[in-house]
Amino acid sequence: MGGAMSQTERRNDESFTDYFVRLFEHKKLYNLNCQDIAELLNAESGEEYTESKWRKEYAAFNRGRLYERNQMESGVATRILALSDFHYPFQLPQETFKEYCGQIDVLVINGDLFDMQSISKFQKAYRINFMEELIGCRQYTIDLIEYLSPKRVVFTSGNHEKRMSTYLQKNLDAEIKELMPETALDLIVNDGFYHYDKRKRSKTWYEPICNLFDNISIEYDGSWYVKIGKTIFAHPSTYSSGMLKTAEKAIEWAYRNIRDFDCMVMAHTHKLGSYIQGDAYLFEQGCLCKTEEMLYMDGKLTLPQQKGFVLIAQDKNGSLMYDKCKLVQL
Repeated sequence: MGGAMSQTERRNDESFTDYFVRLFEHKKLYNLNCQDIAELLNAESGEEYTESKWRKEYAAFNRGRLYERNQMESGVATRILALSDFHYPFQLPQETFKEYCGQIDVLVINGDLFDMQSISKFQKAYRINFMEELIGCRQYTIDLIEYLSPKRVVFTSGNHEKRMSTYLQKNLDAEIKELMPETALDLIVNDGFYHYDKRKRSKTWYEPICNLFDNISIEYDGSWYVKIGKTIFAHPSTYSSGMLKTAEKAIEWAYRNIRDFDCMVMAHTHKLGSYIQGDAYLFEQGCLCKTEEMLYMDGKLTLPQQKGFVLIAQDKNGSLMYDKCKLVQL
Protein backbone atom coordinates (compact mmCIF):
# COMPACT_ATOMS: atom_id res chain seq x y z
CA MET A 1 0.00 0.00 0.00
CA GLY A 2 1.41 3.43 -0.95
CA GLY A 3 1.94 6.35 1.38
CA ALA A 4 3.91 6.80 4.57
CA MET A 5 2.36 5.06 7.55
CA SER A 6 2.99 8.07 9.75
CA GLN A 7 0.52 9.95 7.55
CA THR A 8 -2.10 7.25 7.09
CA GLU A 9 -2.32 6.10 10.70
CA ARG A 10 -4.99 7.58 12.93
CA ARG A 11 -3.49 10.40 14.99
CA ASN A 12 -3.68 10.85 18.75
CA ASP A 13 -6.92 12.59 19.78
CA GLU A 14 -8.24 12.36 16.19
CA SER A 15 -11.86 11.27 16.00
CA PHE A 16 -12.76 8.49 13.59
CA THR A 17 -14.79 10.96 11.50
CA ASP A 18 -11.81 13.31 11.22
CA TYR A 19 -9.61 10.36 10.24
CA PHE A 20 -12.17 9.18 7.66
CA VAL A 21 -12.38 12.65 6.08
CA ARG A 22 -8.61 13.22 6.14
CA LEU A 23 -7.88 10.00 4.26
CA PHE A 24 -10.32 10.83 1.45
CA GLU A 25 -9.31 14.49 1.22
CA HIS A 26 -5.58 13.67 1.06
CA LYS A 27 -5.62 10.40 -0.84
CA LYS A 28 -3.51 11.79 -3.69
CA LEU A 29 -0.95 13.26 -1.31
CA TYR A 30 -0.80 9.95 0.60
CA ASN A 31 -0.72 7.96 -2.66
CA LEU A 32 -3.84 6.00 -1.70
CA ASN A 33 -6.73 4.65 -3.73
CA CYS A 34 -10.24 3.98 -2.41
CA GLN A 35 -9.47 0.32 -1.74
CA ASP A 36 -6.46 1.33 0.37
CA ILE A 37 -8.66 3.72 2.34
CA ALA A 38 -11.33 1.06 2.87
CA GLU A 39 -8.73 -1.32 4.32
CA LEU A 40 -7.42 1.35 6.69
CA LEU A 41 -10.91 2.33 7.85
CA ASN A 42 -12.02 -1.28 8.29
CA ALA A 43 -8.91 -2.03 10.34
CA GLU A 44 -9.58 0.99 12.56
CA SER A 45 -13.34 0.50 12.95
CA GLY A 46 -13.64 -3.29 12.95
CA GLU A 47 -16.13 -3.14 10.06
CA GLU A 48 -15.91 -5.10 6.79
CA TYR A 49 -17.32 -2.51 4.40
CA THR A 50 -16.44 -2.48 0.71
CA GLU A 51 -14.55 0.43 -0.82
CA SER A 52 -17.77 1.39 -2.61
CA LYS A 53 -19.66 1.77 0.68
CA TRP A 54 -16.93 3.94 2.22
CA ARG A 55 -16.71 6.03 -0.95
CA LYS A 56 -20.49 6.60 -1.04
CA GLU A 57 -20.48 7.44 2.67
CA TYR A 58 -17.81 10.09 2.09
CA ALA A 59 -19.71 11.50 -0.90
CA ALA A 60 -22.89 11.82 1.20
CA PHE A 61 -20.95 13.37 4.07
CA ASN A 62 -19.29 15.88 1.73
CA ARG A 63 -22.59 16.87 0.08
CA GLY A 64 -24.07 17.59 3.50
CA ARG A 65 -21.02 19.57 4.56
CA LEU A 66 -21.04 21.65 1.38
CA TYR A 67 -24.77 22.32 1.69
CA GLU A 68 -24.38 23.49 5.28
CA ARG A 69 -21.46 25.74 4.36
CA ASN A 70 -23.32 27.23 1.39
CA GLN A 71 -26.33 27.96 3.56
CA MET A 72 -24.16 29.72 6.12
CA GLU A 73 -22.03 31.59 3.60
CA SER A 74 -24.46 32.48 0.87
CA GLY A 75 -22.78 34.89 -1.53
CA VAL A 76 -19.25 34.25 -0.24
CA ALA A 77 -16.85 33.62 -3.12
CA THR A 78 -13.56 33.47 -1.22
CA ARG A 79 -12.76 32.41 2.35
CA ILE A 80 -9.34 33.50 3.62
CA LEU A 81 -7.91 32.18 6.87
CA ALA A 82 -5.26 34.55 8.25
CA LEU A 83 -2.87 32.98 10.77
CA SER A 84 0.22 34.64 12.20
CA ASP A 85 2.78 34.86 14.98
CA PHE A 86 3.32 31.15 15.53
CA HIS A 87 6.89 31.79 16.71
CA TYR A 88 7.92 28.21 16.10
CA PRO A 89 8.87 26.25 18.25
CA PHE A 90 6.29 27.89 20.53
CA GLN A 91 3.42 27.28 18.06
CA LEU A 92 -0.08 26.13 18.94
CA PRO A 93 -1.03 22.69 17.56
CA GLN A 94 -2.59 22.46 14.12
CA GLU A 95 -5.75 20.98 15.67
CA THR A 96 -6.48 24.53 16.86
CA PHE A 97 -7.87 25.13 13.35
CA LYS A 98 -9.78 21.86 12.86
CA GLU A 99 -13.04 23.71 12.17
CA TYR A 100 -11.53 25.05 8.95
CA CYS A 101 -10.14 21.85 7.42
CA GLY A 102 -11.22 21.78 3.77
CA GLN A 103 -13.33 24.91 4.33
CA ILE A 104 -11.04 27.70 3.09
CA ASP A 105 -9.83 28.94 -0.28
CA VAL A 106 -6.73 30.85 0.81
CA LEU A 107 -4.41 30.42 3.79
CA VAL A 108 -2.39 33.53 4.65
CA ILE A 109 0.55 32.89 6.97
CA ASN A 110 0.99 36.50 7.97
CA GLY A 111 4.52 36.63 9.34
CA ASP A 112 6.48 35.41 12.36
CA LEU A 113 6.03 31.77 11.48
CA PHE A 114 9.53 31.43 12.94
CA ASP A 115 10.81 32.76 16.23
CA MET A 116 14.55 32.62 15.32
CA GLN A 117 15.23 32.49 19.04
CA SER A 118 18.86 31.46 18.72
CA ILE A 119 19.86 34.63 16.84
CA SER A 120 17.64 37.17 18.61
CA LYS A 121 18.98 40.11 20.63
CA PHE A 122 16.96 39.15 23.71
CA GLN A 123 18.63 37.67 26.74
CA LYS A 124 18.06 33.91 26.86
CA ALA A 125 17.93 31.38 29.65
CA TYR A 126 18.42 28.70 26.98
CA ARG A 127 19.12 28.50 23.25
CA ILE A 128 17.21 26.63 20.53
CA ASN A 129 19.40 25.28 17.73
CA PHE A 130 18.92 27.24 14.48
CA MET A 131 18.93 24.20 12.18
CA GLU A 132 16.54 22.34 14.48
CA GLU A 133 14.13 25.28 14.27
CA LEU A 134 14.46 25.49 10.49
CA ILE A 135 13.76 21.79 9.92
CA GLY A 136 10.96 21.61 12.50
CA CYS A 137 9.19 24.75 11.29
CA ARG A 138 9.30 23.53 7.70
CA GLN A 139 7.62 20.25 8.73
CA TYR A 140 5.03 22.03 10.87
CA THR A 141 4.14 24.25 7.89
CA ILE A 142 3.83 21.27 5.54
CA ASP A 143 1.57 19.48 8.04
CA LEU A 144 -0.55 22.62 8.51
CA ILE A 145 -1.09 23.07 4.75
CA GLU A 146 -1.93 19.40 4.37
CA TYR A 147 -4.32 19.59 7.34
CA LEU A 148 -6.23 22.68 6.13
CA SER A 149 -6.15 21.84 2.38
CA PRO A 150 -6.59 25.37 0.95
CA LYS A 151 -6.38 26.10 -2.76
CA ARG A 152 -3.71 28.76 -2.25
CA VAL A 153 -1.14 29.60 0.44
CA VAL A 154 0.43 33.05 0.71
CA PHE A 155 3.26 33.96 3.09
CA THR A 156 4.33 37.39 4.34
CA SER A 157 7.57 38.00 6.20
CA GLY A 158 7.57 39.13 9.81
CA ASN A 159 10.23 40.83 11.87
CA HIS A 160 11.33 37.49 13.32
CA GLU A 161 11.98 36.04 9.85
CA LYS A 162 14.16 39.09 9.18
CA ARG A 163 16.33 38.28 12.19
CA MET A 164 18.33 36.01 9.90
CA SER A 165 19.28 38.86 7.56
CA THR A 166 20.18 41.09 10.51
CA TYR A 167 22.35 38.38 11.97
CA LEU A 168 24.14 37.78 8.66
CA GLN A 169 24.78 41.49 8.19
CA LYS A 170 26.54 41.64 11.54
CA ASN A 171 28.55 38.46 11.11
CA LEU A 172 29.39 38.13 7.39
CA ASP A 173 31.21 40.25 4.85
CA ALA A 174 28.91 41.88 2.29
CA GLU A 175 30.27 39.70 -0.54
CA ILE A 176 29.50 36.48 1.33
CA LYS A 177 26.07 37.73 2.38
CA GLU A 178 25.13 37.96 -1.31
CA LEU A 179 25.16 34.15 -1.36
CA MET A 180 22.54 33.97 1.37
CA PRO A 181 18.75 34.49 1.30
CA GLU A 182 17.08 37.35 3.18
CA THR A 183 14.83 35.32 5.46
CA ALA A 184 14.27 31.82 6.77
CA LEU A 185 11.06 31.74 4.71
CA ASP A 186 13.13 31.92 1.51
CA LEU A 187 14.87 28.73 2.60
CA ILE A 188 11.80 26.66 3.45
CA VAL A 189 9.30 28.04 0.91
CA ASN A 190 11.17 28.88 -2.30
CA ASP A 191 14.79 27.70 -2.23
CA GLY A 192 15.14 24.55 -0.15
CA PHE A 193 18.29 23.88 1.85
CA TYR A 194 20.89 21.32 2.83
CA HIS A 195 21.69 20.30 6.38
CA TYR A 196 25.40 19.54 6.60
CA ASP A 197 25.93 17.40 9.66
CA LYS A 198 29.65 17.80 10.30
CA ARG A 199 29.69 15.26 13.10
CA LYS A 200 28.11 12.51 11.01
CA ARG A 201 29.68 13.75 7.76
CA SER A 202 26.29 13.62 6.08
CA LYS A 203 24.24 15.96 3.87
CA THR A 204 20.43 16.03 3.82
CA TRP A 205 18.38 17.99 1.26
CA TYR A 206 15.07 19.60 2.29
CA GLU A 207 12.82 20.32 -0.70
CA PRO A 208 11.16 23.77 -0.83
CA ILE A 209 7.51 23.73 0.15
CA CYS A 210 6.52 25.29 -3.18
CA ASN A 211 7.49 22.00 -4.89
CA LEU A 212 5.54 19.67 -2.59
CA PHE A 213 1.88 20.35 -3.46
CA ASP A 214 0.64 19.78 -7.01
CA ASN A 215 -2.81 21.30 -6.52
CA ILE A 216 -2.04 24.12 -4.08
CA SER A 217 -0.47 27.41 -5.15
CA ILE A 218 2.36 28.38 -2.73
CA GLU A 219 3.43 32.03 -2.88
CA TYR A 220 6.10 34.08 -1.12
CA ASP A 221 7.81 37.15 -2.62
CA GLY A 222 9.61 38.45 0.47
CA SER A 223 7.15 41.25 1.18
CA TRP A 224 5.74 42.21 4.59
CA TYR A 225 2.26 42.61 3.12
CA VAL A 226 0.06 41.13 0.44
CA LYS A 227 -3.22 42.27 -1.08
CA ILE A 228 -5.86 39.64 -1.87
CA GLY A 229 -9.03 41.04 -3.41
CA LYS A 230 -9.55 44.29 -1.52
CA THR A 231 -8.03 43.06 1.74
CA ILE A 232 -4.46 43.82 2.81
CA PHE A 233 -2.68 41.34 5.08
CA ALA A 234 0.32 42.97 6.75
CA HIS A 235 3.09 42.33 9.24
CA PRO A 236 4.86 45.68 9.74
CA SER A 237 8.04 46.09 11.77
CA THR A 238 6.79 49.09 13.72
CA TYR A 239 5.10 48.60 17.08
CA SER A 240 3.04 50.66 19.49
CA SER A 241 1.83 49.42 22.88
CA GLY A 242 -1.58 51.12 22.56
CA MET A 243 -4.52 49.01 21.42
CA LEU A 244 -4.85 49.22 17.61
CA LYS A 245 -2.25 52.03 17.42
CA THR A 246 0.12 50.03 15.21
CA ALA A 247 -2.81 49.08 13.01
CA GLU A 248 -3.88 52.72 12.80
CA LYS A 249 -0.42 53.71 11.51
CA ALA A 250 -0.50 50.87 8.99
CA ILE A 251 -3.89 51.80 7.60
CA GLU A 252 -2.83 55.45 7.22
CA TRP A 253 0.19 54.19 5.26
CA ALA A 254 -2.11 52.05 3.10
CA TYR A 255 -4.41 54.99 2.33
CA ARG A 256 -1.41 56.90 0.99
CA ASN A 257 0.26 54.03 -0.88
CA ILE A 258 -2.35 51.45 -1.91
CA ARG A 259 -5.72 53.23 -1.73
CA ASP A 260 -8.02 50.65 -3.34
CA PHE A 261 -8.81 48.46 -0.33
CA ASP A 262 -11.65 47.97 2.13
CA CYS A 263 -9.96 45.92 4.87
CA MET A 264 -6.60 45.46 6.56
CA VAL A 265 -5.61 42.45 8.67
CA MET A 266 -2.69 43.20 10.96
CA ALA A 267 -0.25 40.77 12.57
CA HIS A 268 2.78 41.46 14.80
CA THR A 269 1.13 43.14 17.80
CA HIS A 270 -0.20 39.99 19.53
CA LYS A 271 -3.40 41.94 20.17
CA LEU A 272 -6.93 41.09 19.12
CA GLY A 273 -9.55 43.61 18.03
CA SER A 274 -11.34 45.39 15.20
CA TYR A 275 -12.67 48.82 14.28
CA ILE A 276 -13.51 50.98 11.26
CA GLN A 277 -11.36 53.85 10.00
CA GLY A 278 -12.63 55.81 7.07
CA ASP A 279 -14.14 53.33 4.64
CA ALA A 280 -12.00 50.39 5.73
CA TYR A 281 -12.36 47.70 8.37
CA LEU A 282 -9.33 46.91 10.47
CA PHE A 283 -8.47 43.69 12.32
CA GLU A 284 -5.60 42.90 14.67
CA GLN A 285 -5.37 39.15 14.53
CA GLY A 286 -3.64 38.16 17.76
CA CYS A 287 -0.99 35.44 17.96
CA LEU A 288 -0.80 31.64 17.74
CA CYS A 289 2.03 30.83 20.11
CA LYS A 290 2.41 29.60 23.66
CA THR A 291 3.35 32.99 25.03
CA GLU A 292 3.76 31.60 28.52
CA GLU A 293 6.76 29.57 27.33
CA MET A 294 8.61 32.33 25.49
CA LEU A 295 9.77 34.28 28.58
CA TYR A 296 10.81 37.36 26.56
CA MET A 297 8.74 39.68 28.74
CA ASP A 298 9.18 37.87 32.04
CA GLY A 299 9.05 40.45 34.83
CA LYS A 300 8.51 43.43 32.51
CA LEU A 301 4.83 43.87 33.46
CA THR A 302 3.60 44.08 29.87
CA LEU A 303 -0.05 43.65 28.95
CA PRO A 304 -1.13 40.01 28.34
CA GLN A 305 -0.81 38.86 24.76
CA GLN A 306 -4.00 37.71 23.04
CA LYS A 307 -4.25 34.48 21.07
CA GLY A 308 -6.45 34.39 18.00
CA PHE A 309 -6.85 34.64 14.24
CA VAL A 310 -9.18 35.97 11.54
CA LEU A 311 -11.42 34.45 8.87
CA ILE A 312 -12.10 36.90 6.02
CA ALA A 313 -15.04 36.49 3.62
CA GLN A 314 -15.12 38.19 0.22
CA ASP A 315 -17.69 38.38 -2.56
CA LYS A 316 -16.92 37.62 -6.22
CA ASN A 317 -15.44 41.10 -6.66
CA GLY A 318 -13.01 40.68 -3.76
CA SER A 319 -14.96 43.07 -1.54
CA LEU A 320 -15.23 42.39 2.18
CA MET A 321 -18.39 40.73 3.52
CA TYR A 322 -18.01 41.92 7.09
CA ASP A 323 -20.99 40.06 8.54
CA LYS A 324 -19.49 36.77 7.28
CA CYS A 325 -16.04 37.40 8.81
CA LYS A 326 -14.89 35.95 12.15
CA LEU A 327 -12.41 37.34 14.65
CA VAL A 328 -11.57 34.24 16.69
CA GLN A 329 -10.32 34.56 20.26
CA LEU A 330 -8.64 31.47 21.72
